[in-house]
Amino acid sequence: VLAGIGDDAAILKPRPGRVILATTDLLAERIHFNLTFTSYRQLGYKAAMSNLSDIAAMGGAPRFLLIALALPPRETPRDVKAIYAGIRAACDPAGVAVVGGDTSASRTDLFLAVMVLGDAAPGAVLRRSGARAGDHLYVTGTLGDAKAGFELLQARKRTNAYLITRHLMPTARLKAARRLADGRLASAAIDVSDGLAGDIRHICEESGVGCLIDARTLPLSPQLLAHAQAHKRDPIAYALSGGEDYELLFTVPPAKVPRVDTLVRLQQLRATAIGVMTPSRQGLRLVGVDGAVGPLTAKGYEHRFG
Repeated sequence: VLAGIGDDAAILKPRPGRVILATTDLLAERIHFNLTFTSYRQLGYKAAMSNLSDIAAMGGAPRFLLIALALPPRETPRDVKAIYAGIRAACDPAGVAVVGGDTSASRTDLFLAVMVLGDAAPGAVLRRSGARAGDHLYVTGTLGDAKAGFELLQARKRTNAYLITRHLMPTARLKAARRLADGRLASAAIDVSDGLAGDIRHICEESGVGCLIDARTLPLSPQLLAHAQAHKRDPIAYALSGGEDYELLFTVPPAKVPRVDTLVRLQQLRATAIGVMTPSRQGLRLVGVDGAVGPLTAKGYEHRFG
């Protein structure tokens, strides 16, 4: 950063031999968040982290963040400071500099627009279009936790802090993404923001392939399993359709699978093999818990509070 906040624009110097990655998200109150159960600090944190996750999903390192706020009359300077405190809490550990932003008035609701710039080595960028039939499919962490946490918040039941935290304060898988990119181990990747079923569709469509996912291998946390059992619901449905987990879904060519599996075994990469990519004519399929193979019909998550 040659010049940050204080001038009309930030002055940034790219690192030699790197390409620039840019992403932005617009978050609207009552569409993407509900201030009834989301604090301003949590809002700022999640707004930043979701954008850091986009950079991570492409094998990049996030470097700079800008934010624009549209504030309704009810918001106070203290609220704005809390939003920025959340942004700093997400950015500082990742070495991301907040280099600018803007504020404006809004008549009724709160709006946030976050932009993150990152960089990557040209040959290490991960895209959705690189998967090939025969590649193995992996996902980091566990799936479905954020949706379960959201349900608890909607029901005003703060009975499981882990699940609620997974929804309100997710973690971008920056280290895992960098390890995959630096080792040139993955052929395609995407962050799981729309649910496994929705996001694997993006990879399949962009890559021109199909997939076969084994529901018996999906990584589910003990907290999610307990929540699903208590509410008499299918935990697999949470994994397939739950959104905002921000885990990393990636494909690995067969020749590189042993290296990835070694990283997993040595606990240097927390990931689970969940399926394989197939020829496009086979479509998107799911092996159920009973071993039967059928079409992957689950839909992705819709970011709407209604």
